[in-house]
Amino acid sequence: MSGESTSRATVGAAAFERALGARARCNRCAAAIEDYRVIATFLHDTVAVRAYCRDCYEAATEGEYHALGDGLLLDYAGFAERFGSAGPPPPPCTPVDHALTALIREPALRSLVPPSEALARRARSTPYRFKIELAVAGATQRAELSLMPDGRIVTLEGEPDARERVRALLG
Repeated sequence: MSGESTSRATVGAAAFERALGARARCNRCAAAIEDYRVIATFLHDTVAVRAYCRDCYEAATEGEYHALGDGLLLDYAGFAERFGSAGPPPPPCTPVDHALTALIREPALRSLVPPSEALARRARSTPYRFKIELAVAGATQRAELSLMPDGRIVTLEGEPDARERVRALLG
């Protein structure tokens, strides 16, 4: 295909793979790297694009979401405009993914496992269980959250400051 006949709206995989520029900081180990890989986590109308080094990439593909490094948080239309459509427009957000989106938007979030309702369903049990790490008062604190498909909190356990932050985010 010649350059003259190529649509300017066409975006190749290389553009997505270099979404964060020539260098990025890994979201799992925080290493500054040139050879990074990106993963997009879709939560209906919200897309989180995160960079991972080769050593950490596999954990991210297995359903771990980390936020220690560089990334982008876009709405679905912004993602499609920048990188091309990932498929049809997303359906309305579920109550569980609405809660997870609030967590992913939180600047103190360090990790969320799993990062979506679709991945939580793989465990084939309800309530859905999520492991959360947050930076609170200069330290990483952990919480475990259990949600029903209707978004209702069943349990919230872990360190007190982390529990308080999660409860405040989820209202």
